[in-house]
Amino acid sequence: MKLLLVLAASLAVAAAGTVDPALSLAIQQGSTEAILALPAIVDQVQSNPSLLSLSGPYVQVASSLGLETQTYWGSNIIHVKGLTSQTLASLAATPGDFVLRKEVTVRMTPSVAVESTKNISQAAQWGVEMIRAPAAWARTQGEGVVVCIIDTGVNLGHVALADAYGGAWSDPYYNTAGPTDQQGHGSHCTGTILGRANGVGVAPAAQWVACRGLNHQGSGTEANLINCAQWVLTANPRPNIVSNSWGGGGNDPWYNQVVSAWRSAGIIPVFAIGNSGSQCRTVISPGDQPNLISVGATTDTDAMATFSSRGPNAAGALKPEVSAPGNNIVSCGTGANNYVTMSGTSMATPHTAGAIALLMSANPSWGYDQIFNALTTTPAHPTLSNADRNCGLPGPGDFPNHAFGHGRIDVAAALGL
Repeated sequence: MKLLLVLAASLAVAAAGTVDPALSLAIQQGSTEAILALPAIVDQVQSNPSLLSLSGPYVQVASSLGLETQTYWGSNIIHVKGLTSQTLASLAATPGDFVLRKEVTVRMTPSVAVESTKNISQAAQWGVEMIRAPAAWARTQGEGVVVCIIDTGVNLGHVALADAYGGAWSDPYYNTAGPTDQQGHGSHCTGTILGRANGVGVAPAAQWVACRGLNHQGSGTEANLINCAQWVLTANPRPNIVSNSWGGGGNDPWYNQVVSAWRSAGIIPVFAIGNSGSQCRTVISPGDQPNLISVGATTDTDAMATFSSRGPNAAGALKPEVSAPGNNIVSCGTGANNYVTMSGTSMATPHTAGAIALLMSANPSWGYDQIFNALTTTPAHPTLSNADRNCGLPGPGDFPNHAFGHGRIDVAAALGL
């Protein structure tokens, strides 16, 4: 209650909000939407329903200006629609401590899809084999674990995915009744996590649920991705893991609050580190943020993929945490039984999400710390190139480093096999 009173008082005494210059320019050029962000101190009490009232004055002012608003219980933002330069100035003059800025937009980490024409019938695709998932399958194939994919959707009609559907779906873009995926990126990622045909999946007994956080063109908005993040916390079944093969920009904490909410709920967040390599400090957000597991991409020769973004992050912290196969990965397409080849840290991320599904299935009591420890103390340590060392070595040896992180994951070793 004391903190709530301090917050309310700080909002009341502040002169007015701050408008980001980039937003002002965008509104002048015809944009009509913005994000009103409340103070970061709200993060400390995000689970307190009383805080919902803090957004009330701003919502009321916006309504009086004829603006449409959407609030989010999972984040301290208000999505404002219908703005003009005049109404932006009026809203900004509202007493309080807040920032009006452009909405964050992200994209799926770029990947090129090529139809696989060769014989793809295998017991395990090369990436699945490389992380030694088959060695773990005698113990577990991911039974009892649910993975959420926030992406372009999932092709429910694919033979490798249909039977693994857990029954929960959300679509803030098109409001489809059930899972679909016109783009294909999300289906490919889902197949790598748990696909049940042609050896594409790391954890073929796990189940998936999904939220369309990216549209048919592979682009995602802050509001819809926050919407997906909230949905994760209320989905039935609730996922154990969330796989996120998307991002954009750098050193941006905009998704941290919902990631923290996942962590508090015992949900493991996994993010792609980006395809902006091989220069140093090219990692993207949210993957470059703390409190999550970010993933770089490796090749079939156990080298670092040249496109994989390198750390450290803006704070100088190790990024990525781990790496996994992400080059020329065969997985599910948008047809009933077709397969495509894609490359990117988008493909490395679901290898890691699938590995975590195996670890959680074998060790139901494990939380984030145990999962993180298992992945980072048992990985393979491939031979480094000079380029891999150039971004810095945080310790006395070659590992960890800002290319592979702690190393290329080995799920069998993480299980003690």
